[in-house]
Amino acid sequence: MNRKLTSEDAVIVGGGVIGLSIAWQLAKEGWKVTILERDDIGQGTSWAGAGILPPANFSAASDPIDRLRGLSHKLFPTWSSELKATTGLDPGLRRCGGWYLAESLGELASLVGMADYWAHLDIESERLPMRELVKHEPALSSWAKQKTSIGAWWVPDEYQLCPPLYLRCLQTACEEAGVLIRTQCELEGVRAQSDMTCVRFDGRWHDCSRVVLCGGAWLNQFTEPLGLSHSVIPVRGQMLLLKTVTPISRRIINLGNRYLVCREDGHILIGSCEEEVGYQLGTTDEMISELRSFANSLIPALADAEHKRSWSGLRPMTYDGFPMIGRVPGTNNAYVAGGHFRSGLHLSTGTASVLCDLMVKREPVIDLDAFRVGKQISHRQTHLE
Repeated sequence: MNRKLTSEDAVIVGGGVIGLSIAWQLAKEGWKVTILERDDIGQGTSWAGAGILPPANFSAASDPIDRLRGLSHKLFPTWSSELKATTGLDPGLRRCGGWYLAESLGELASLVGMADYWAHLDIESERLPMRELVKHEPALSSWAKQKTSIGAWWVPDEYQLCPPLYLRCLQTACEEAGVLIRTQCELEGVRAQSDMTCVRFDGRWHDCSRVVLCGGAWLNQFTEPLGLSHSVIPVRGQMLLLKTVTPISRRIINLGNRYLVCREDGHILIGSCEEEVGYQLGTTDEMISELRSFANSLIPALADAEHKRSWSGLRPMTYDGFPMIGRVPGTNNAYVAGGHFRSGLHLSTGTASVLCDLMVKREPVIDLDAFRVGKQISHRQTHLE
């Protein structure tokens, strides 16, 4: 864009799904917004995600994270429709439903507990015998016949999202709303003053009215002046993408902490893992082989599927498991939205909504105390002691 950064701009640091969502909301409020992205828009953790949106219910939730998840889940269909109407692009949101399977007593116990949790939140779920599972999902017929296959639940309100499509929609919507997007722009520093926040890039300091730090797993690398340099831990996840000639399924299949996300066009995403390897991206032959074996064990026909590609992403995990959403303590105009771990895509709409409310001085629809910035640091210090 031709517009230049001014001191009136709200600067969003990070062009992933959280940063784009906040920028779009603020732009719709009439704010001047600039995004600073170290690489290309949407090429980091947001792009690498599978795009699973588990069921949630805002109206029945009381726990803070359940309320944030419920709000986000409620907003997604509306956001998707608005993005499609605004940009003419399909963001790839589908209410496909999800299967939750068990093949060990531990997994079965976990799903029984999960079913109680769903019932508590008035989320529809149904345990089905194996013959009914096969009737509804023929691709799982071989798995259902195994002696170790002992449980199957159907949850209709699970969504899938295509992250690259969704990110492209958000970027286009931001651009059409007048957001200035600076890519290949490395943040060199940030400092907060009483009435103005300064960000450093291109070798000099720039004044701005507000700054929102959304750097994902890289949040630590530019927040030391704000006392947040140890706020997140990068956790690597590896992914595998297969392709069949015709779609084997159109649903999400969950087993333990792994899953298959089956797309309408025959692509199947297989994930994932959690590895604390610092900021090291990349895949390993061992893990990709494990993911392929997992997929084949669920659906043997996938043994003949084409291996399209594999990749990894770094998830930002906080020490207390809660994302950080709010104003940085001791500042008037510096904010953080990060640490969403495996749920950045799912929580993006709710995060943008409540942070935008906070920044324009409206009362957020959920209490943000559980997500207050800085709590994670004190939690870490207490844990280490």
